[in-house]
Amino acid sequence: MVPAGQFATPDRVVECATKARPEYHDIPSHEYRDKPDVLKAKIVLLAQLLRQAQKCVAYTGAGLSVTSGLADYATKAQESVDARQIVESRYLAQPNDGHKVLACLYKNGFVKRVFNQNHDGLLQKAGLPQSGVNEIHGAFFDPSNPGGFELRGDLVEDMFQWASQTDLCLALGTSLSGLNADRMARTPAKKYSLNRVVGDLGDNAKEAGALGLVIVNLQETQLDNLSTLRIYAELDEVMQLLAEELQLPEHATTPLSYPSEVPDLFAGLPYNAVGDLDLSNSATLDLRAGARIKVTHGNFAFCQGVVAGKNPEGHYLLKVRMEVGGGAHITEDLLLASWFILEAQAGAIPSLPIVQNK
Repeated sequence: MVPAGQFATPDRVVECATKARPEYHDIPSHEYRDKPDVLKAKIVLLAQLLRQAQKCVAYTGAGLSVTSGLADYATKAQESVDARQIVESRYLAQPNDGHKVLACLYKNGFVKRVFNQNHDGLLQKAGLPQSGVNEIHGAFFDPSNPGGFELRGDLVEDMFQWASQTDLCLALGTSLSGLNADRMARTPAKKYSLNRVVGDLGDNAKEAGALGLVIVNLQETQLDNLSTLRIYAELDEVMQLLAEELQLPEHATTPLSYPSEVPDLFAGLPYNAVGDLDLSNSATLDLRAGARIKVTHGNFAFCQGVVAGKNPEGHYLLKVRMEVGGGAHITEDLLLASWFILEAQAGAIPSLPIVQNK
Protein backbone atom coordinates (compact mmCIF):
# COMPACT_ATOMS: atom_id res chain seq x y z
CA MET A 1 0.00 0.00 0.00
CA VAL A 2 1.36 3.43 -0.97
CA PRO A 3 0.74 5.95 1.86
CA ALA A 4 -1.37 8.88 0.65
CA GLY A 5 1.31 11.29 1.80
CA GLN A 6 3.75 9.94 -0.78
CA PHE A 7 1.66 11.25 -3.66
CA ALA A 8 2.23 14.77 -4.95
CA THR A 9 -0.27 17.36 -3.76
CA PRO A 10 -3.06 17.91 -6.32
CA ASP A 11 -3.27 21.19 -8.20
CA ARG A 12 -5.99 23.62 -7.22
CA VAL A 13 -7.51 24.35 -10.62
CA VAL A 14 -10.62 26.28 -9.57
CA GLU A 15 -10.72 28.90 -6.83
CA CYS A 16 -14.09 29.27 -5.12
CA ALA A 17 -14.31 30.16 -1.43
CA THR A 18 -18.09 29.71 -1.36
CA LYS A 19 -19.05 26.88 0.98
CA ALA A 20 -19.83 23.71 -0.99
CA ARG A 21 -22.60 22.50 1.33
CA PRO A 22 -23.24 25.38 3.79
CA GLU A 23 -26.16 23.56 5.38
CA TYR A 24 -23.77 20.80 6.51
CA HIS A 25 -20.16 22.07 6.78
CA ASP A 26 -17.76 24.95 6.12
CA ILE A 27 -15.59 23.37 3.42
CA PRO A 28 -15.07 25.75 0.46
CA SER A 29 -15.81 24.59 -3.07
CA HIS A 30 -12.30 24.84 -4.53
CA GLU A 31 -11.61 22.14 -7.13
CA TYR A 32 -8.45 20.06 -7.41
CA ARG A 33 -6.92 17.66 -9.91
CA ASP A 34 -4.13 15.14 -9.66
CA LYS A 35 -1.22 15.39 -12.08
CA PRO A 36 -1.42 12.76 -14.88
CA ASP A 37 1.40 10.60 -13.52
CA VAL A 38 -0.09 10.69 -10.01
CA LEU A 39 -3.53 9.79 -11.34
CA LYS A 40 -2.09 6.82 -13.21
CA ALA A 41 -0.34 5.56 -10.06
CA LYS A 42 -3.52 5.95 -8.04
CA ILE A 43 -5.53 3.99 -10.61
CA VAL A 44 -3.05 1.11 -10.33
CA LEU A 45 -3.48 1.17 -6.55
CA LEU A 46 -7.26 1.35 -6.86
CA ALA A 47 -7.26 -1.72 -9.10
CA GLN A 48 -5.14 -3.57 -6.52
CA LEU A 49 -7.63 -2.70 -3.77
CA LEU A 50 -10.54 -3.94 -5.87
CA ARG A 51 -8.77 -7.23 -6.57
CA GLN A 52 -8.22 -7.73 -2.84
CA ALA A 53 -11.69 -6.74 -1.65
CA GLN A 54 -14.30 -9.34 -0.77
CA LYS A 55 -17.22 -7.03 0.07
CA CYS A 56 -16.69 -3.83 -1.89
CA VAL A 57 -19.59 -1.38 -2.20
CA ALA A 58 -19.91 1.82 -4.20
CA TYR A 59 -21.48 4.86 -2.56
CA THR A 60 -22.49 7.27 -5.29
CA GLY A 61 -23.56 10.90 -5.25
CA ALA A 62 -24.71 13.63 -7.61
CA GLY A 63 -21.23 14.05 -9.08
CA LEU A 64 -21.59 10.70 -10.84
CA SER A 65 -24.37 12.08 -13.06
CA VAL A 66 -22.95 15.50 -13.91
CA THR A 67 -21.74 14.49 -17.37
CA SER A 68 -25.20 13.05 -18.08
CA GLY A 69 -26.53 16.60 -17.86
CA LEU A 70 -27.78 16.63 -14.27
CA ALA A 71 -26.75 19.27 -11.75
CA ASP A 72 -25.01 18.48 -8.48
CA TYR A 73 -25.26 20.30 -5.15
CA ALA A 74 -21.70 21.12 -4.14
CA THR A 75 -20.30 22.80 -7.27
CA LYS A 76 -20.43 26.55 -6.74
CA ALA A 77 -17.73 27.92 -9.09
CA GLN A 78 -19.54 29.67 -11.91
CA GLU A 79 -16.98 28.64 -14.54
CA SER A 80 -17.63 24.98 -13.68
CA VAL A 81 -21.40 25.41 -13.79
CA ASP A 82 -21.31 27.32 -17.10
CA ALA A 83 -19.19 24.60 -18.74
CA ARG A 84 -21.88 21.97 -18.30
CA GLN A 85 -24.64 20.76 -20.56
CA ILE A 86 -27.94 20.36 -18.70
CA VAL A 87 -30.42 17.81 -20.01
CA GLU A 88 -33.95 19.04 -20.76
CA SER A 89 -35.65 16.19 -18.88
CA ARG A 90 -34.01 14.49 -15.92
CA TYR A 91 -36.27 11.49 -16.55
CA LEU A 92 -34.84 10.99 -20.05
CA ALA A 93 -31.17 11.49 -19.15
CA GLN A 94 -28.76 8.83 -20.40
CA PRO A 95 -25.93 7.07 -18.53
CA ASN A 96 -22.34 8.23 -18.89
CA ASP A 97 -19.11 6.25 -18.85
CA GLY A 98 -19.01 6.33 -15.05
CA HIS A 99 -22.38 4.60 -14.81
CA LYS A 100 -21.42 2.07 -17.48
CA VAL A 101 -18.11 1.11 -15.87
CA LEU A 102 -19.71 0.83 -12.44
CA ALA A 103 -22.33 -1.51 -13.90
CA CYS A 104 -19.49 -3.52 -15.42
CA LEU A 105 -17.63 -3.64 -12.09
CA TYR A 106 -20.78 -5.08 -10.54
CA LYS A 107 -21.30 -7.61 -13.33
CA ASN A 108 -17.69 -8.81 -12.97
CA GLY A 109 -17.87 -9.15 -9.19
CA PHE A 110 -15.58 -6.29 -8.16
CA VAL A 111 -18.46 -4.34 -6.59
CA LYS A 112 -21.05 -6.31 -4.63
CA ARG A 113 -23.64 -3.60 -4.07
CA VAL A 114 -24.25 0.06 -4.88
CA PHE A 115 -25.74 2.58 -2.48
CA ASN A 116 -26.94 5.42 -4.67
CA GLN A 117 -27.99 8.82 -3.34
CA ASN A 118 -29.26 9.85 -6.78
CA HIS A 119 -32.83 9.44 -7.94
CA ASP A 120 -32.09 9.33 -11.66
CA GLY A 121 -32.09 5.61 -12.54
CA LEU A 122 -28.97 6.03 -14.69
CA LEU A 123 -27.18 3.07 -13.14
CA GLN A 124 -30.05 0.80 -14.13
CA LYS A 125 -30.13 2.32 -17.59
CA ALA A 126 -26.43 1.42 -17.80
CA GLY A 127 -27.22 -2.20 -17.01
CA LEU A 128 -26.81 -2.44 -13.24
CA PRO A 129 -29.74 -4.57 -12.02
CA GLN A 130 -32.28 -3.10 -9.62
CA SER A 131 -31.49 -5.97 -7.24
CA GLY A 132 -27.90 -4.68 -6.99
CA VAL A 133 -28.66 -1.11 -5.98
CA ASN A 134 -30.09 0.49 -2.83
CA GLU A 135 -31.58 3.86 -3.78
CA ILE A 136 -31.49 5.01 -0.19
CA HIS A 137 -32.69 8.58 -0.83
CA GLY A 138 -35.43 7.76 -3.31
CA ALA A 139 -35.92 7.03 -7.01
CA PHE A 140 -37.66 8.68 -9.95
CA PHE A 141 -38.62 5.29 -11.38
CA ASP A 142 -39.89 3.51 -8.26
CA PRO A 143 -43.34 4.54 -6.97
CA SER A 144 -42.66 2.68 -3.72
CA ASN A 145 -39.57 4.81 -3.07
CA PRO A 146 -40.26 8.36 -4.28
CA GLY A 147 -38.08 10.08 -1.67
CA GLY A 148 -38.76 13.46 -0.19
CA PHE A 149 -40.20 12.10 3.05
CA GLU A 150 -38.90 9.42 5.42
CA LEU A 151 -36.33 6.88 4.27
CA ARG A 152 -37.79 3.43 3.63
CA GLY A 153 -37.21 1.16 6.61
CA ASP A 154 -36.12 -1.90 4.64
CA LEU A 155 -33.56 0.15 2.71
CA VAL A 156 -32.17 1.58 5.96
CA GLU A 157 -31.88 -1.93 7.43
CA ASP A 158 -30.09 -3.10 4.29
CA MET A 159 -27.72 -0.14 4.60
CA PHE A 160 -26.82 -1.02 8.20
CA GLN A 161 -26.22 -4.67 7.31
CA TRP A 162 -23.90 -3.83 4.42
CA ALA A 163 -22.03 -1.14 6.34
CA SER A 164 -21.11 -3.70 8.99
CA GLN A 165 -19.64 -6.17 6.47
CA THR A 166 -18.09 -3.84 3.85
CA ASP A 167 -14.31 -4.06 3.57
CA LEU A 168 -13.88 -1.39 0.87
CA CYS A 169 -16.07 1.55 -0.14
CA LEU A 170 -15.75 3.55 -3.35
CA ALA A 171 -17.22 6.99 -2.66
CA LEU A 172 -17.88 8.37 -6.13
CA GLY A 173 -19.01 11.94 -6.67
CA THR A 174 -20.45 12.47 -3.20
CA SER A 175 -19.62 15.43 -0.96
CA LEU A 176 -19.83 13.19 2.16
CA SER A 177 -21.57 15.98 4.04
CA GLY A 178 -22.57 13.94 7.08
CA LEU A 179 -25.86 12.37 6.03
CA ASN A 180 -26.99 9.14 7.67
CA ALA A 181 -26.12 7.18 4.54
CA ASP A 182 -22.51 8.40 4.75
CA ARG A 183 -21.98 5.50 7.16
CA MET A 184 -21.39 3.43 4.01
CA ALA A 185 -18.12 5.35 3.61
CA ARG A 186 -17.35 6.19 7.22
CA THR A 187 -17.64 2.67 8.66
CA PRO A 188 -15.05 0.92 6.43
CA ALA A 189 -12.80 4.00 6.74
CA LYS A 190 -12.83 3.66 10.52
CA LYS A 191 -12.18 -0.09 10.29
CA TYR A 192 -9.07 0.60 8.23
CA SER A 193 -7.92 3.41 10.55
CA LEU A 194 -8.31 1.10 13.55
CA ASN A 195 -6.22 -1.52 11.80
CA ARG A 196 -3.42 1.00 11.26
CA VAL A 197 -3.49 2.03 14.93
CA VAL A 198 -3.53 -1.46 16.40
CA GLY A 199 -0.95 -2.55 13.85
CA ASP A 200 1.40 0.17 15.09
CA LEU A 201 0.81 -1.05 18.65
CA GLY A 202 1.46 -4.67 17.73
CA ASP A 203 -2.05 -5.65 18.77
CA ASN A 204 -3.89 -8.65 17.35
CA ALA A 205 -7.26 -6.86 17.38
CA LYS A 206 -7.25 -5.91 13.71
CA GLU A 207 -10.48 -6.24 11.74
CA ALA A 208 -9.63 -8.81 9.12
CA GLY A 209 -9.63 -7.62 5.52
CA ALA A 210 -10.47 -3.96 6.17
CA LEU A 211 -9.28 -1.98 3.15
CA GLY A 212 -11.04 1.27 3.94
CA LEU A 213 -12.35 4.09 1.81
CA VAL A 214 -11.52 5.41 -1.65
CA ILE A 215 -12.85 8.90 -2.44
CA VAL A 216 -13.11 10.24 -6.00
CA ASN A 217 -14.16 13.88 -5.99
CA LEU A 218 -12.82 17.19 -7.26
CA GLN A 219 -13.54 18.95 -3.97
CA GLU A 220 -12.35 18.31 -0.44
CA THR A 221 -14.59 16.27 1.88
CA GLN A 222 -14.86 15.76 5.62
CA LEU A 223 -13.58 12.18 5.32
CA ASP A 224 -10.43 12.85 3.27
CA ASN A 225 -8.16 12.28 6.27
CA LEU A 226 -9.76 8.86 6.85
CA SER A 227 -9.41 7.64 3.28
CA THR A 228 -7.10 4.86 2.17
CA LEU A 229 -6.84 6.48 -1.25
CA ARG A 230 -7.91 9.96 -2.33
CA ILE A 231 -8.31 10.70 -6.05
CA TYR A 232 -8.87 14.20 -7.47
CA ALA A 233 -10.08 13.75 -11.05
CA GLU A 234 -13.17 13.67 -13.25
CA LEU A 235 -15.21 10.56 -12.52
CA ASP A 236 -15.59 9.52 -16.15
CA GLU A 237 -11.81 9.65 -16.62
CA VAL A 238 -11.16 7.66 -13.44
CA MET A 239 -13.67 4.98 -14.37
CA GLN A 240 -12.36 4.66 -17.94
CA LEU A 241 -8.78 4.31 -16.70
CA LEU A 242 -9.88 1.79 -14.09
CA ALA A 243 -11.68 -0.29 -16.72
CA GLU A 244 -8.49 -0.37 -18.77
CA GLU A 245 -6.34 -1.30 -15.77
CA LEU A 246 -8.70 -4.14 -14.80
CA GLN A 247 -9.13 -5.13 -18.46
CA LEU A 248 -12.89 -5.13 -18.11
CA PRO A 249 -14.89 -6.40 -21.09
CA GLU A 250 -17.33 -4.21 -22.94
CA HIS A 251 -20.64 -4.21 -21.12
CA ALA A 252 -23.94 -4.30 -23.00
CA THR A 253 -26.75 -2.32 -21.39
CA THR A 254 -30.00 -3.89 -20.23
CA PRO A 255 -33.05 -3.24 -22.44
CA LEU A 256 -35.08 -0.40 -21.01
CA SER A 257 -38.50 -1.55 -22.14
CA TYR A 258 -40.37 -4.36 -23.77
CA PRO A 259 -41.05 -4.37 -27.52
CA SER A 260 -44.19 -2.53 -28.50
CA GLU A 261 -46.01 -5.75 -29.41
CA VAL A 262 -45.96 -6.95 -25.76
CA PRO A 263 -49.46 -6.30 -24.34
CA ASP A 264 -48.25 -5.09 -20.89
CA LEU A 265 -50.04 -7.93 -19.14
CA PHE A 266 -47.54 -9.98 -17.15
CA ALA A 267 -48.48 -13.38 -15.74
CA GLY A 268 -46.55 -15.89 -13.68
CA LEU A 269 -44.79 -13.42 -11.41
CA PRO A 270 -43.57 -15.16 -8.19
CA TYR A 271 -45.12 -12.62 -5.79
CA ASN A 272 -48.07 -12.68 -3.41
CA ALA A 273 -51.07 -10.37 -3.24
CA VAL A 274 -49.20 -7.69 -1.27
CA GLY A 275 -46.21 -7.78 -3.61
CA ASP A 276 -43.73 -9.79 -1.53
CA LEU A 277 -41.55 -12.44 -3.18
CA ASP A 278 -43.24 -15.85 -2.92
CA LEU A 279 -41.81 -18.55 -5.18
CA SER A 280 -44.89 -20.73 -4.59
CA ASN A 281 -47.21 -18.06 -5.95
CA SER A 282 -48.04 -16.89 -9.47
CA ALA A 283 -49.35 -13.34 -9.79
CA THR A 284 -50.52 -11.32 -12.78
CA LEU A 285 -49.80 -7.62 -13.16
CA ASP A 286 -51.84 -5.65 -15.66
CA LEU A 287 -50.02 -2.50 -16.75
CA ARG A 288 -52.22 -1.61 -19.70
CA ALA A 289 -53.54 1.94 -19.78
CA GLY A 290 -56.45 2.30 -17.38
CA ALA A 291 -55.49 -0.65 -15.17
CA ARG A 292 -55.95 -0.05 -11.46
CA ILE A 293 -52.89 -0.43 -9.23
CA LYS A 294 -51.84 0.04 -5.61
CA VAL A 295 -48.42 1.06 -4.26
CA THR A 296 -46.89 -1.49 -1.88
CA HIS A 297 -44.22 0.36 0.15
CA GLY A 298 -42.79 3.74 1.03
CA ASN A 299 -44.53 7.04 1.51
CA PHE A 300 -47.26 6.11 -0.99
CA ALA A 301 -47.88 2.67 0.58
CA PHE A 302 -51.48 1.50 0.04
CA CYS A 303 -52.27 4.52 -2.14
CA GLN A 304 -54.35 3.64 -5.19
CA GLY A 305 -53.98 4.76 -8.76
CA VAL A 306 -54.22 3.93 -12.45
CA VAL A 307 -51.79 3.30 -15.29
CA ALA A 308 -51.91 6.36 -17.55
CA GLY A 309 -49.63 5.13 -20.36
CA LYS A 310 -45.89 5.14 -21.01
CA ASN A 311 -43.12 7.70 -21.28
CA PRO A 312 -40.86 7.88 -24.39
CA GLU A 313 -38.49 5.23 -22.96
CA GLY A 314 -41.30 2.76 -22.31
CA HIS A 315 -41.60 3.21 -18.54
CA TYR A 316 -45.07 3.20 -17.04
CA LEU A 317 -46.82 6.45 -16.12
CA LEU A 318 -48.96 6.17 -13.00
CA LYS A 319 -51.45 8.57 -11.45
CA VAL A 320 -51.55 7.84 -7.73
CA ARG A 321 -54.00 9.40 -5.27
CA MET A 322 -52.86 10.23 -1.73
CA GLU A 323 -55.18 11.29 1.08
CA VAL A 324 -53.83 14.34 2.92
CA GLY A 325 -56.44 14.64 5.68
CA GLY A 326 -59.77 16.30 6.15
CA GLY A 327 -61.19 14.53 3.13
CA ALA A 328 -58.67 16.23 0.83
CA HIS A 329 -56.34 14.39 -1.52
CA ILE A 330 -53.63 15.00 -4.06
CA THR A 331 -52.86 13.07 -7.26
CA GLU A 332 -49.18 12.47 -8.00
CA ASP A 333 -47.64 11.49 -11.33
CA LEU A 334 -45.19 8.64 -10.69
CA LEU A 335 -43.08 6.37 -12.90
CA LEU A 336 -42.55 2.62 -12.75
CA ALA A 337 -39.44 1.52 -14.64
CA SER A 338 -39.89 -1.43 -16.97
CA TRP A 339 -36.70 -2.96 -15.53
CA PHE A 340 -38.73 -3.84 -12.42
CA ILE A 341 -40.82 -6.18 -14.56
CA LEU A 342 -37.75 -7.72 -16.16
CA GLU A 343 -36.36 -8.57 -12.73
CA ALA A 344 -39.69 -9.54 -11.19
CA GLN A 345 -40.16 -12.23 -13.82
CA ALA A 346 -36.97 -13.86 -12.50
CA GLY A 347 -37.88 -13.27 -8.84
CA ALA A 348 -34.76 -11.12 -8.49
CA ILE A 349 -36.24 -8.32 -6.37
CA PRO A 350 -37.71 -8.85 -2.87
CA SER A 351 -40.96 -7.01 -3.58
CA LEU A 352 -42.98 -5.40 -6.34
CA PRO A 353 -43.40 -1.61 -6.18
CA ILE A 354 -47.08 -1.97 -7.13
CA VAL A 355 -49.75 -4.66 -7.21
CA GLN A 356 -53.14 -4.89 -8.85
CA ASN A 357 -55.93 -3.05 -7.09
CA LYS A 358 -58.88 -5.39 -7.59
